[in-house]
This record gives sequence, C-alpha cells and structure tokens, in this order.
Amino acid sequence: MHHIIVSDIYGKTPALHDFCKTLNTQFTLVEPYSGKEQAIESEELNYKNFIKACGHNVYTAMLHKQFDRLTEPTICIAFSAGASAAWRAQLLTSNPHLKKVVGFYPSQIRNYLDLDASVPCEFIFPYDEVHFDVTAVINELNKKQNVICKPTDYCHGFMNKRSLNYNEQAYQYFCNYLTSNDF
Repeated sequence: MHHIIVSDIYGKTPALHDFCKTLNTQFTLVEPYSGKEQAIESEELNYKNFIKACGHNVYTAMLHKQFDRLTEPTICIAFSAGASAAWRAQLLTSNPHLKKVVGFYPSQIRNYLDLDASVPCEFIFPYDEVHFDVTAVINELNKKQNVICKPTDYCHGFMNKRSLNYNEQAYQYFCNYLTSNDF
C-alpha cells in the first residue's frame, strides 16, 4: 500500500522524516514549502509563514492534485492543517485509488462540517482545542457515513517530536496502529 503523508504547518522537518521512516513503506510527502525546511520558531510565526506560503485553500488544491494522480491503492495520513486539507480534498477527487484518510488533530475541519466523506475517514483528535469545542465537532462528524473520530487524552501536536505537546507514548501507540497489518 502506498501512503501520502501530509505535513502540518511546519512542513518538511527531521521529525516528519523520522515518522515516515517508521512507516517503512512507499510514501509521497505533501508539504507547503516545496521541500524547503522551515525553522520552527513559534506556532504563531509558523502559522503566519504557512498562510503566506500557501494557506488552507492552496494546500487543499495541492493535495487534490496528488489524489487525482494516484495510480495505486493509497492511504493518506495527515497532520493538523494537512488533515483539514485532506478532509476537503478527498471529496474533490474521484480517483478510486484513494482508499482512506487518517487525520491527526484536524483543527480547521470545524469550518467544513457540511462536507461528507467519499472514502473512509478516520480523525484522531486532541482532548482539547483553544478555538473550538472538540466534543461538538466529533459529535457532528460522527453523524456522517464513512467517518470515525477518536478522541485522545493528548494535546494538539502529540505526534510531532518538535512540538511542545509531543507525547512519546501516544507517538509509539499510533505508529504501531498505522503499521499494523489490520490497518
């Protein structure tokens, strides 16, 4: 199975590279900075850089193009802004090779609750978000066909080794989950 890995606002980082190696599979990396690594300064500054480099709509369009080009069965694994872009892009493509979207802490998804899933979508949420009620978003998404939401006890960014919210236990658990044979 091929994978598309979609970065958060930090783009290509050593931590993301480590995650991709953990999957031990073929993958395509989609990130907003054309392969150029960005300094991790602060969430606020990096978010401003993300908006300046491409923003949410362009990121969704980039991912949509990747989905349209698929030639083999593929699972998309995406983080934060990338997970929200995957939610939007999965509905735009009709490529049958996209088999599933797994999104970690897709905070912008709260702005696109009117969309539906054209492929199975699984979202792993932090226990809390500053800008919205996680439980209300999960409840709304769980009403949709092909959508499963999993709340966690971890903070936004728990899969990113460079995040202040990184959690080694959660990282190991979800890496094992993503590489399991029954996934």
